Amino acid sequence: MPELWLNFKDPEGVSRRVRVDGSKFVIGRHSDSDLAIADSRLSRVHAQIEHFAGRWEIADAGSSNGTELNGSPVFDAAPLYDGSSVSLGGLQIRVEIAESRVEPIQPTPTAAPAAPKAKPAAAAAARASGRSVPIGLILAIPVLALVLVSLAGGVVYLVLARNPTVAVANNGDDDPIPEDDPPANGKDPDKTPAPSSTPANSGMSNAPTPTPANLSETAKVEVNGAAFLRKVAENDPKIFLTTDQAKRVSAKIKQLSGSSAVAENLKSAKQNSSKIKDIATKTSLHPMLVAIAAATKLGTSKGDIVAAAETVAPVLQKLKVHIGTEFGDDCLLLIAAYDQGERGDTMKMRNMLQALANEVSESSRTIRTIWFLEKRQKITAGEFDRALSFLAIGTIAQNPKDFGVNIDALEV
Repeated sequence: MPELWLNFKDPEGVSRRVRVDGSKFVIGRHSDSDLAIADSRLSRVHAQIEHFAGRWEIADAGSSNGTELNGSPVFDAAPLYDGSSVSLGGLQIRVEIAESRVEPIQPTPTAAPAAPKAKPAAAAAARASGRSVPIGLILAIPVLALVLVSLAGGVVYLVLARNPTVAVANNGDDDPIPEDDPPANGKDPDKTPAPSSTPANSGMSNAPTPTPANLSETAKVEVNGAAFLRKVAENDPKIFLTTDQAKRVSAKIKQLSGSSAVAENLKSAKQNSSKIKDIATKTSLHPMLVAIAAATKLGTSKGDIVAAAETVAPVLQKLKVHIGTEFGDDCLLLIAAYDQGERGDTMKMRNMLQALANEVSESSRTIRTIWFLEKRQKITAGEFDRALSFLAIGTIAQNPKDFGVNIDALEV
């Protein structure tokens, strides 16, 4: 990975050169920032630099005085290059990017010349007998091999065609490809993936996917809940809800679906989708995330959905710098931490996750879920319930009539 350095003068006029460490690097006035600069022009959390997809990018974190790159305001993540000029509210920073240097490996000297290569056995035998190998035989060997490979492929195709339930062992990821049919013992699988769809934020339509007929209530939650999380996440096309998780969401849906206020708030979000999109664009958030977060804040009380969106979006924007929205589980953590962010403690969740990663042996993806944190009592009951309500309302919004709510699906 190329090294990125920041060159600037601190408030005392001292030239500084700071290396950006890690894949995420926060700059701000707060002492908890990766680079803390005591400059009144900076916000407590001003900007974030991230290494993503092989390049460095910078994004404003909702600062008061803004961030500029080469004289242009930064709203969404913008790429950094060697020599780029960054202004953080007026503090000038010059970017320096250098490739990591790796010393070439010196060849090991040989003590003696290499022995001549052995002659092929067939050729040697032919010479010994005074006969040459027929050229036709040499040409026939690869043709025969190709015929054998084709026959083997045909056998495999016939086996798969007769028995489509034969599963491929692995698709290159950690988890095996799930089968479409339920297991023979009749029990629900622990993980039930939703039907595949276009990955979130791909620019394709957010039109709802019709739920297959004759599904159980839990299965409807699995399908629609996964569809919702795919939309709000930046890159999580394989997200799914387990059966146990879907049951908990289903119980919350039963509490909320009977509220006329929830239905009215979702209906209002659809009517005001253009305003919500504008709010989401200004805060670098997904419109569906903002809409459902606003509906969650209103809860079972009918209210102004646009005003609620204007309230929640800036808080979520600041939390996003430290928690992210790449995965569906990240989005749920964002909502769980909302009260923390509203109090100005935008790093509390991140710090807790980092500390927990040093305490347990589970993977980062496992730790960064509301389900694991609730089990370990690392989030409060109120924080978990807020995230669960967010997921329940988002699930309803995909196909409301599946859950007894007589409104159209939300598209933003």
